[in-house]
Amino acid sequence: GVSVASGGPAGGSSAEGRGGSEASGGAGERFAAYHRAFHDLQGQRDQLRGEVRATQSERDQLRIRAEAAEAQVVEATKELVALWVQRPPGDQEEVTRLRAELLAQQAVARSLQQIVTDIGRSRSRSGASVSRATGAP
Repeated sequence: GVSVASGGPAGGSSAEGRGGSEASGGAGERFAAYHRAFHDLQGQRDQLRGEVRATQSERDQLRIRAEAAEAQVVEATKELVALWVQRPPGDQEEVTRLRAELLAQQAVARSLQQIVTDIGRSRSRSGASVSRATGAP
């Protein structure tokens, strides 16, 4: 005899070979699949929203650290200038130490500012796609 290949995901027959009520069962299965996919997407959206909030919080903390580092650089610069003006001839050790400290603090401030800038750029590049994915404004 002739064998008939089964259709469908679980080895059942295709919708064409079924009656009307079974065909509507296929629509119900599709609806259930769409419903599951919808809930999966909602979960992904919620996860992305959480990641966005965490990234914003991290960015804000880095901005605060960068501002604090910049304030330290300003203060160290003032101290260095005051020492330079008041230094006794031949007393370069303290000025040299402060200058090295100032340069280190400037490097930290630049590094933190670059991180904040990079996060801002990343956020602005991904903001539109995240907004679309999360439904956020």
